[in-house]
Parts: sequence; structure tokens; C-alpha cells
Amino acid sequence: MLWERETASAAADAALRRAARGQGTLLLVEGALGAGKSAFLDSLAPLSDRHGALLLAAHASQTEEGFECGVVRQLADACPPAGPRWPSDSFGALVDSAAPGRPLVITVDDLHWCDASSVRALLRVLAPGVPGGVVLVVSVLSGHVRAGRPRLRAVLARATSTVRLSSLGPRSVRALTEAAYGTPVEESFVSALHTASGGSPLVVHGLLDDAVHRGLEPTGAHAPAVAALRPERVRQRLDSYLGAQPADVSRAAHALAVLGTAADPPLLDALASLTGPARARAVASLRRSGLVGSDGSVFGAGTVPREMLAEAIPADQRPELHGAAADLLYRAGYPAETAAEHLMAVPTLHGGRTVVLLRAAADGALHRGSPRSAARYLRRALLNIPSAGPERAGLLVDLATAERSFAPAASLRHVVEALPLLRDARERAAALARLGPLHLDPAAFRVRATFRRLIHDLRLCPPAGRASPISDDVDRDLLLRLRARAYVLSTDDRDACGMLPAVRGLGPDPATRTPGEREMAASLIHHALVTNSAPAHRLAALAARLLHREPAAPDRIHTVLPLALHVLAATGHPGDAAAWLRAAAPAAARQGAEAELVVIRATQALVTLAAGRPGRARREAHEIQAVAEAAEGDLPPVCLAAVALIALDTEEPERAERLLARHPLHAEDPQLTALLHAARGALSARGGDPRTALHRFRTAGRVLEHIGWRNPVTLPWSGCAALMHHRLGEDEEAVAAARQDVERARAFGAPLPLGRALGVLGRVTAGRAGAERLEESVTVLERGSSPYELSRALYALGGRPEADPAHRLAVCRRALELAVDCGAPWLADRVRRRLDSTRATTTASSADSLTPSERRVARLAASGLSNSAISLRLGISSRMVERHLTQSYRKLDIPGKTHLTYALEGVRTEHTD
Repeated sequence: MLWERETASAAADAALRRAARGQGTLLLVEGALGAGKSAFLDSLAPLSDRHGALLLAAHASQTEEGFECGVVRQLADACPPAGPRWPSDSFGALVDSAAPGRPLVITVDDLHWCDASSVRALLRVLAPGVPGGVVLVVSVLSGHVRAGRPRLRAVLARATSTVRLSSLGPRSVRALTEAAYGTPVEESFVSALHTASGGSPLVVHGLLDDAVHRGLEPTGAHAPAVAALRPERVRQRLDSYLGAQPADVSRAAHALAVLGTAADPPLLDALASLTGPARARAVASLRRSGLVGSDGSVFGAGTVPREMLAEAIPADQRPELHGAAADLLYRAGYPAETAAEHLMAVPTLHGGRTVVLLRAAADGALHRGSPRSAARYLRRALLNIPSAGPERAGLLVDLATAERSFAPAASLRHVVEALPLLRDARERAAALARLGPLHLDPAAFRVRATFRRLIHDLRLCPPAGRASPISDDVDRDLLLRLRARAYVLSTDDRDACGMLPAVRGLGPDPATRTPGEREMAASLIHHALVTNSAPAHRLAALAARLLHREPAAPDRIHTVLPLALHVLAATGHPGDAAAWLRAAAPAAARQGAEAELVVIRATQALVTLAAGRPGRARREAHEIQAVAEAAEGDLPPVCLAAVALIALDTEEPERAERLLARHPLHAEDPQLTALLHAARGALSARGGDPRTALHRFRTAGRVLEHIGWRNPVTLPWSGCAALMHHRLGEDEEAVAAARQDVERARAFGAPLPLGRALGVLGRVTAGRAGAERLEESVTVLERGSSPYELSRALYALGGRPEADPAHRLAVCRRALELAVDCGAPWLADRVRRRLDSTRATTTASSADSLTPSERRVARLAASGLSNSAISLRLGISSRMVERHLTQSYRKLDIPGKTHLTYALEGVRTEHTD
């Protein structure tokens, strides 16, 4: 069945009806390459049978063009055996005698390939007009050069009716697909097939045949695969067509395929080496053949005809054409990326402008937020500069800058490769400063030695044109940026000691005018944080000031400044950090900054935890881990540390241990090493082995103490060790370890670490003194930003036996409210169990203290009755009701009527009638 050929079929049907009345018709069928002309002519056989006509069919071909009277002989051989045979003198006699008494239908497919003698015979028959009762149907490929021969034009000029076969629409492609598969098909598969084929019946059938042969199912999952097929028969038809065209048409076709949508007439003339009139004739021929649209462009990018036309360019001509196209487009003012794509298709680059063009394309890609495309262009440019030298070094640094957004490890390797090729220390320092310290691998990079050497060389490097020590602002700022990175990345305690004077010298108003000054200040306040050498309020003010001067841009992640966000979270000011991160995250997503976005999201999760939202922080950490696992890469150390801290603080030590143990830097980075020991300590404690847990917590502490990290906000290992001592019955050691955390937390001054440390001290201290420490912990945490830590402190306080049971019940209720509100179901479950236990004790003692009258009034009030309703119900005055309720609140230690329901649970029911 033919689809979308109703007009052509109606024209053939009308011609046969006229033939039955004794009239003759020459029906010309035109169409683009692969439009289904042959299929239409084949469909005339059943139509001829219905009209009682005799059909004689011939097919002209390029291989038989040289045979004398080849087409006419095919028609004569198609006559019935009883009919007349080939008359040697006249083709007209055959036409007259082939079908006496009934219509005669003669079809000649691909008439443009018809041999000359058969064309002359046709002209002789048609000279007086089409014979009566005869329907002559001929097909011609539109735009074919051979259709312009004089005698063939004379035949076509006698056409009484012309139909042009168009491309197929989506509904017809769907019908053909369902017929090929015999099953319903998905819309996305049909859409991909229609787009790839451009609606060409030849291509549609070719794709379907190949898809069925390869076992591709007609589903959306296989839509990309069917669009990528390149049917061989389509390739052969295209090669045959181009091979038969004059050189001008072939050159124009190849140039159009290369230029695509950028095929402006001047560019096309230059690339195809054609004059304006010659190009116009060639494009007109291609347009009639269907290879070029009405706007003068080849089929859209991604379609099979367009891709196969590009593949049809001879291999020895492709580099020259693409190289020339790139140069023409760049000089004509097209975007550098448009021109550079042509260079990506060339195996060998030539000319000095190619590297300039590729670097410009990389700049454009970075500007629009596609660092991966930028890296593609720069890698291609590197292939054109194989020798070592400054130019190659510059490309390597640019490549590293692009790669740092999605491949930090490769970025680092390329900077390392570039350093020895750069001319002086200033260039090497500038290259190194492009890399974010939070992504670097200290072990592989030999950070301390490299940075020390560069800092030393840069100090001795004179400014351009002056043989004097460095003094200009640019070099000073670069030196500050290097020193900031060296401080952050170093794990040497000598560097930590050397930073202390600089930390003390920060003052209340440190210099933050230049990027180098801000990076240096960020590294110093972070060092002051981890070494506990400055109070929290001062560090928070400095960190907020730094962020205020820095725009929330993704490229700031490649500096030391993100450490200021950690300082704000640790000092109890997560709101300021969260605002900066909320602004930076969308910008990173728009710019395709994958690595930056991971750091931003990890920091957001840590800030969320500091704000006392552990459930959300845990979910965000899980998402970060899932993204890293999907990319089959390792998280940067700063991100891994954040995710591990969240896992430990939200009671998932097994997740923290698994992440840390498989990271390649867990034995090189001291913070990761300490976190791994802490995670394993938590697992040992959970498994009932406090002695092993104590050893692991102490080991974590030794690692951190060795690098000078003495702030419990980074990892409260001493408090964890205190709890293990307590479990082991080593009360003096437990109190001593807990007091160490309290002293350090008091020196720091932030509510969260101090409240947490006091909570541990209270848990390991016996008697009323322990309860007082827990109450102090609650008081401190009330001033903080974390309802999660406050809930944990209240939970601990609610378990103290020294407190009054009713007070413990109230404390546990508040702990439960906070745990539920902050999204910590693991904590809420524990609080509920303690609440149930405490309530049983509390209600029993409270029941003994309430009088029968007070119990009856309290029950009715708890059921929702008002004081006046209770007065009427019991026959007592409203004043007496109020007195009973007041006494009940006091005895049950609750603030009011809304708490009666909980307070009376478990109390025996009294008759109230």
C-alpha cells in the first residue's frame, strides 16, 4: 500500500478512464531521490487490471544506457506470448497492435537513463500526439542532469499531466513502521525515524529493513540506534546520483554538506570554487533532486541524507574542504565554535591560524558554560603542537582550566606537564594558581616542595623590564595566592607553627582589597579555626566580610575562599554561608561546572547540618555520593570529609567507613585518616567493643593533634573517647577526656561545640554535678543554631535519675518535638522509648499525689470540656474547678491544660458521674 500518493493515483485513474474513451495521456511522474517513483509505477499494475488494460513496463538504467533500443525491447518482451513480437521497422506498430480493443498502459521508470534510440522511437510515436487509448507513464528524477537532453526534454514537453511525489509525513512513517514490525510502536521511535529520514521513502524503508535485521525494537530506548543507522542501499543510490552529475553539481553538493546551515552564497562559491551563475545552476539541480531545501540548505543536521552526503565526500578531499570551511567561516565573522567544529573533523591541522581559532572556540565554549566542549577544542589544538615549548605550555594551562570543572585529576596532570615548559616563575605561579586547592591531590603533587620552590622563585623573579626585587601589585597578589594554597594543602606541623604569628597578626581589620589578600585571609581564619587559636565570634565576622566581597560565582570554588563557608558553619552562623551557596549553585549548573557544583552541594549539606537539619543534610550527602558513584570517580577530599562528617553525626558510621576506606587518599590526608578511625571507632562502639573503639578514637585524636588541629568542632574525638572510658568503668579518665573538650570548646566560644562537650561531661559525671553539666549544655545550645544538638542534650538530660520524673518527662517531650521537627527519626525513636519509660514512672507517682476530685476534674479537662462545662457536670463551682486544675498542674509538673492528655496516660480511670 502506498501512503500519501492519493493525488498521483487519482491522476493515473483518470488517465485510464480517458483511455477507455479512446483518449491518450502522457503522465509525467517527478520526485526527489528516493521519493518512491518506482513503487508508484509498480502500483499501476493492479490499477490497470481493474480497468481491463494491458500493462507494458520497462526500467531504464545507467548500466543499459548503451544498448540499442534497450527500453523498447523491454516493452516488446513484456507483450503477452500471443501478442505481436518486436517489429523491426516500427515501435509505433507495437503500440497499435499490442492491446487491440482495450486500453494500453506503458510505464518507463527512470526515463532520464533511456537509451537514445528508444527516446527517438518514443518521439516518433508522440509526434502526432499520444495515441488514443494509450496511457504512457514515465518517471524522472527531478534535477537529474540527463533529464536536460534535448530529445528527452521534447518527450517530457508532451506530458499532458504531471505529478510530483513528496516526502512522507509522521503518520505515514508510523504506518510503515507498524507494517514492518507487525506490532504497535512507540511515538519516540517513529519520531526519530521520521526526523532521521527526512520523510524520504527510500531512507524510511532502508532504516526499517536495517532495524528489523539488527533486532532493534520499536521503542524509545532504541530510537537513537535507529537514527544512527546508515543503510547501504541508500548510500549506493546517493553515490550513483552524485557520480552521474557534472563536476559543478558534485562540488556544490560537497560544499553544502560541509557548510550546512552556514552555506551563504559567497562562502559556497569560495568553498566549491564556483562562479555565481554556476553555483546557482548546481544548487537548482540539487534542489530539484531533493538534496537541497527551498532555502538552499542541505537536509538538516542529523538526518541520514545529510550525514551520508558528508560521508560521500572523497577521503582525500575532506581535510582540505573542512580546513577551508573553518578559515572561511572564521574570517566571515561566524562564531569561533562553528568554525572550529570543521577542524575537529580534520586528521591533520595545517596553518598557523588553526590554533588561534581553536583557542577562540574554547573561550566561547567556556563563556556559554560548556567546559567539556572547550576541552575538546584545546585537546585538538595540542595535536597540532607536538613539540615542547611555551605555546604548548599555554595550551596545557588553558586545557587544565577547562578540565577543572569536570576532570580535576586530568587538570592537575596537565598543569604539572606545563610547569617545566613555562618561561619563568611568574608564569608557573599563575598556572598553579588556576587550580583550586580543594581539588588537589597533595600526595601525588608533592605540594609542599612544589609550592615552596615556586614561592622562593617568585620572590627572586624581577618584574618585566626591571632588575629589582618584586614590588608590583600583580606579583605580590600572586605570591599571596600561592602562600594561601601552600598553607591549606600542607600537612607539615612546621607550616602550622609558622602560620601562628600570621594568624595573630590578622587584627580586627585585615587587608581584603585584592583576591590574593582575601585568599590569604581565608586560609588564615581557617587555620585559626582548626587550631583553635582565635575566638569564634572574631572568625565569623572575618569570614562574613570575605564572602561579602566575593561574588557567588562557581570559579571561586577554585580558590581558598570556600573555607570561609566552613568557618561560618563551624562558628554557628550557617545562614550567611547558606545564602552565598544558594546564589552560587544555579550559576554552576548553568555553566556546566560539574566539579564546582559537587563542592557547593557538599558544603550546602554541611551548612544544613550546622543549621540543625540532619535529615535534610543526610539526604543531600546521599545524593552527592550517588552522583560520584554514577560518574565512577572519587569525591574531592573536602567533599568526602563533609559527607563523612554528616554520616557520623547522623549515626551512619558504616556509610562513613565505606566511603573513606575506598578513597585513594584516606591514608595520605590527615583529616580523612582521622575520620576513618573515628568511623571505625563508632562501629566498634555500636558492636559492643568499647576498648577497641577507645583505641580508634584516640588514634584519630593523635592524627589531628599531630597537624595542630585542636578544635573539637572539627571532630570531637576526645568526647567520644570519654564515653568509651565511661563504658569501661574508667570514670577518672572519662571525666579528664571530657573536660579537655570542654576547655577547648570554651576557648573557641561557639555554642554548638561547647554545648556538645558539656553534654558529654554531664553524661560521664556522676550525681547532681552531672545533671548540672547537662542543664548547662541545654542552656548553651538554646543560644545556638542547631535544634538537633539541643534535642540530643535534652534527651541525655531526660535520662538522668537525679531529676524529678515529671521534669524528665517534660524534657523528653521537648526533645521529641525538636527531633521530629529537625528531621532526625533515628533520634526521635530513641526519645520515644525513653519517654514511654519515663511516662510510666511519672504517671504512677503523679497518680498517688492527685486527690480523687483533682483526678476527676483533670480527666474531664483533658477530654476537652471547658471549666464551666466541668462545673455543671460535677455540680461544683467554677472557682473550685480552677483550684483543682491549678493543683493538678503543680503536682504533674506541666505548664497547662494542653499537656494533661500526656500527663494522665496510665492513670487509672475514675467514674465522673
